[in-house]
Amino acid sequence: MAVAALLAIVPGSGELLEYDRARVAAGELWRLATAQAVHWTLRMALADLGTILVLGAWLERSGQRPRMLLAALLGAALAIAGVALLLPHLALYRGSSASASALFVLTALEVLRHPPRRGARALALLALSLFAAKLAWEALAGEPLFAAPLPPGVAVVPLAHLLGGAAGVVAALRRR
Repeated sequence: MAVAALLAIVPGSGELLEYDRARVAAGELWRLATAQAVHWTLRMALADLGTILVLGAWLERSGQRPRMLLAALLGAALAIAGVALLLPHLALYRGSSASASALFVLTALEVLRHPPRRGARALALLALSLFAAKLAWEALAGEPLFAAPLPPGVAVVPLAHLLGGAAGVVAALRRR
């Protein structure tokens, strides 16, 4: 995450590390992994990395095993490859919102399972409902809810958030 934060201010890092379908097809497979370390805007980087930092710290403090966090983040990383396969029209991609989505869903599910205080279950259910509403907004509006505005020609990829959330579900289920 520190690398992604640094890359947010390094000029040219986006073009060098972004998912670019043509370059991946030409053999630059590493772009499937590095696309999550760069963002289109500073606001997008702050939204994604801030979410990852806060939720990752909360999950760690609440006693979650590092393997579970790693499983959620690895699943989110694989989600980007899935997005590339499922959306053949997607030429470029940047962002760690799939990882943020994975930790968001994982956190809500952990609170549902082990509520830290009274009312926490209701809050976790509300959070999952809001996540679903966010996905619907992005699919219908074509822009991110928290990281807008994106540069001209850049569209939000709700499927990345959906698959990231699914990675969070899988990580929570693995713990059981």
